[in-house]
Amino acid sequence: MTAPRSGETMFNMRMTEAADAGLAAVRILMLAALLSATIALTATVRAAQGASAADREAWVVEGSAGLEPRAIDALARMIGADRRLLALRAYLRAGDSLPERWSWSQEQLAAYPSTPEGKAAAADIDTVAATFAAANPGFTLRVNRQPRSLELQIARWNENESVGSVAAELVAWLAERLKDDPATPNADRVRNALMDWKPAIAATLAAPGLSAHGQGRAFDFQIEHGGQVIAGVEAASARQQWDEAGWTQKLQAAVTASGRRFVGPLQSPYEPWHYAYTPTRTPTPMP
Repeated sequence: MTAPRSGETMFNMRMTEAADAGLAAVRILMLAALLSATIALTATVRAAQGASAADREAWVVEGSAGLEPRAIDALARMIGADRRLLALRAYLRAGDSLPERWSWSQEQLAAYPSTPEGKAAAADIDTVAATFAAANPGFTLRVNRQPRSLELQIARWNENESVGSVAAELVAWLAERLKDDPATPNADRVRNALMDWKPAIAATLAAPGLSAHGQGRAFDFQIEHGGQVIAGVEAASARQQWDEAGWTQKLQAAVTASGRRFVGPLQSPYEPWHYAYTPTRTPTPMP
C-alpha cells in the first residue's frame, strides 16, 4: 500500500507542475512568435515572387524612359531587375540634380588631386587629422583618400547584401502597388510608385553614379590605436565602435575645431565615419 504523501512532498510536486506549465507557456509564446515571423517573411517572398522577371524588367524599361543615357547605361550594367529598380528609384528622386552629382570619369578622378580643389581637400584632411591627434593622444585618424569610380560602385552594388535585401523589399511593394494595373503599367505610374516607396532601412550604398565618393568629395575616417583599427567602416559595428565608444563625437569635434569644409556624418545610411567635402562652403572660424 502506497504511503500517504507528506505536505512538503505535495507542495514540491505542485511547484514542479507549475514550473512545467510555465515552461510550456513560454515555449508556446516562442513558437507563436516564430510562426508570426515566418508568415510575414513568407508573405514578403510571395509578394516578390508575384512579380515575374518579365514584370520587373518591364518596370525598369517604363520607369527609365527619358532618363539620361549615362544613367541608363549604368542600369544595364547592374545584375538583376531588383537592383536596377532600386537604383532607378534613386535616379528619379535625384531629379535635376543628377547631372551635377554624377560620378566623374576616370580621367577626371585621376586629375583631381593636382587641381586647386584637390590640393585644398588634402590640406584640410591633414588639418582635421592633426586636430584629432592633439585632442586624443595615442590615437590616429586615418582616411581613405581614394575616390570610387563608377565601375567600382557598380561592382559593389551588384554584390552588396543590404542592396539585395532592400531591392527585394521594393519589388514586393511594387508587386502589391501595381497588381491591379495592366500587364505593363505606363511610365508615370511606375515612376510615381518608385518615388512613393520608403524603405524600412536604407541600403548601405548609394546608387551607382550618385555616391559623393565618385567625385572625390567624400572621405571615410578610421580610428587607429597601436597600429590596430578600433573604429572602422563596417555598418554592423557603427553603433558599438563609434557611438558607444565616443568616437563619433570626438571626430565631429575635431572637424569642427579644425574649421575645415566638411559636413557630416552621413545619417542615411548611418555612417559616423563618412564626411562630405564642400569646397564652396565658408570654413568655420578657428576658435
